[in-house]
Formats: sequence, C-alpha cells, structure tokens
Amino acid sequence: MVDKSIGALKTWALAHLRWFGQSAFQLRTDAGQVVFIDPFRVPARAGPADLILVTHPHQDHYDRKSIEGLRKEDTVIVLPRSCAEPGQLALAAGESLRTGPFTVKGIAAYNLTRRFHPQSGGWLGYMIDVEGLQIYHAGDTDLIPEMKDLCPDIALLPVGGLFSMGGRAAAEAMGVMNAALCIPMHYGMLLGGRGAGARFVRRRGVGGMVLPRA
Repeated sequence: MVDKSIGALKTWALAHLRWFGQSAFQLRTDAGQVVFIDPFRVPARAGPADLILVTHPHQDHYDRKSIEGLRKEDTVIVLPRSCAEPGQLALAAGESLRTGPFTVKGIAAYNLTRRFHPQSGGWLGYMIDVEGLQIYHAGDTDLIPEMKDLCPDIALLPVGGLFSMGGRAAAEAMGVMNAALCIPMHYGMLLGGRGAGARFVRRRGVGGMVLPRA
C-alpha cells in the first residue's frame, strides 16, 4: 500500500521530481526509468529519457533542441494527435498508452476565452500513473470542466497567468479536481514572477509545495 499522506507525497516529490523552470519536469522512478514533460532549456546531461511527453507545440513546451539532447535510440516521444510527427506516438484527450512502468492518459488542456490555446487545437495535459501514484501535468490550460474529479495524488499546475491559469484559478482547480498535493509551474522564467509559486502555496496551505528549480 502506497502512503498517500501529504507528508509522504512531499517526500516522494522531492526524491522523484525535478523542475527545470517553466513547465519542464523530470520524473524518475525508483528503478531508474525517466520521463521528461515539456523539456525546455533542459541540458542533455539531465537525460537520457525513456519517455518524453509534450503537451503542445509552443516553443517553450516543444523544445526540439532539448528533446534531441535527451533522447536515446529507444526513447518514446508522445505528442497530441493534432501535432504529432512521424516517429512520435500520438495521443488525444481520453486516450491512454502504456510504455515501461508508465501509464499515460491524455487530458484536455485549453483556454476558455483567450486565443492562445484553443480547444480546437486538441492539446493536452497528461495523467501519469507510476509506482501506485497518479501525477497530473496540466499543460497550458485554464480551469476547465475536464478537471472535475480527476483526483491526482500530485498535480503540476500553471500559476503564471496570461497564457494559462493564474494562482487564484490554480488554487480553485486544486479543489475542483480533488488533488492531494499541488506543485506550481509556468512562472519565474518567461512570465509570472519568481514569487508566484510561493503566493500559490500560501493560498493552498499544506496542500501546496514549491519544488526547488534544478
């Protein structure tokens, strides 16, 4: 039985997740398998990757230079079905795939009223099931109906505003999706200010956690 208390989830996150700024994360299993999500300006020495997940084709999420540096011969690269290229796996919202120890499900990600991330783009967040935990990377999105009752153990949520949720909306999303622990992202590099993560955690209290930047 996996311990899913807040304290245990924070300990797990510190041991298994690295945040490289913006929306770029590395997740490493106890057995050493590695997934990168939206690697942006991630050095090749951080790899290699067994799996790379890209939420959408904007340059600060789909950084081809970082991907080339992190990939190896058998790296699996997943993109939304609407923008996947030959040699990549395509996923749409509601679809799932399994590779190695990771089960990955596509979750819709879009803006409700702004034009930056239209729902018609078919872009994604990802729910990753690994080691008995569910980790949700929201991608660039507003608080949308598809978040209701997702129930992730750990949610990685944008808080920078303008192009996606700000801190207030992200704090509301935590309750809507019934997330146990939320880690802020998409701030402090291109927008959002360096203090946006700490402000989000103050709103959420014990259920929020700022992950140190790698």
